[in-house]
Amino acid sequence: MLKASISLVQQRWGKLDRRKHSTRSIHIYEIRPRADKHGFDLSSDAIPYSPLWYRGSNAFVDAVGYAKSYSRLHPVVIRVYDATRNVIETLEYKHDLKRAVSERNKKPPCSEA
Repeated sequence: MLKASISLVQQRWGKLDRRKHSTRSIHIYEIRPRADKHGFDLSSDAIPYSPLWYRGSNAFVDAVGYAKSYSRLHPVVIRVYDATRNVIETLEYKHDLKRAVSERNKKPPCSEA
């Protein structure tokens, strides 16, 4: 019975296209100045409610920070556009899954008072 179950699982797993179900997809973001000249729009297929609007003195930094943190387990490409829709900068971040897991599992040092 166990051999039959194992062979059934192997047959089903063998039929899956592993490239289609890759867990290491690249998230691509675009940062564009708003038409009303009040901040930036951050858009991507990775964001469920896109675009996001950022304004204020740290709007650009906040948009990049959100993109990096939202896609923390995936490689990230952020394309920055100017008002004439030309790419002026491309930022790439490659996250190390092993390092992220080890940093998350580290315990803070105990402080003795």
